Amino acid sequence: MIVCSLVAGLLFSCEKDQPRKGILSQEQLTQIMMQFYLGEAKLNNYSLSYDSASKLFAPFEESVLKKYGVHDSTLLNTYQYYFDHPKELEKVYEIVIDSLNLREKKAGGLPALPIR
Repeated sequence: MIVCSLVAGLLFSCEKDQPRKGILSQEQLTQIMMQFYLGEAKLNNYSLSYDSASKLFAPFEESVLKKYGVHDSTLLNTYQYYFDHPKELEKVYEIVIDSLNLREKKAGGLPALPIR
């Protein structure tokens, strides 16, 4: 949905946790992506139109970024940076997918949204 289209282009550099100043580390981005996917999964349960889902997701996205102390421009810069570094995307997605699968197994279904 919303995040999937943005995140589908995310790509990571070959550097370790902090690729460069103003770009989220692999760990930071993984955590944020997990939150976005969890929120998106929740919205998908309501069979909303794209416009309605977008309106509901925007404040959720803001709350996730606030929780992690990330400005939206930093997220956009991170996306752009990783668009140019495709091999690292696989690493991030492996972690996200494994983590979400494990979380779902532990919860016995769709995980609860952990935003406070």
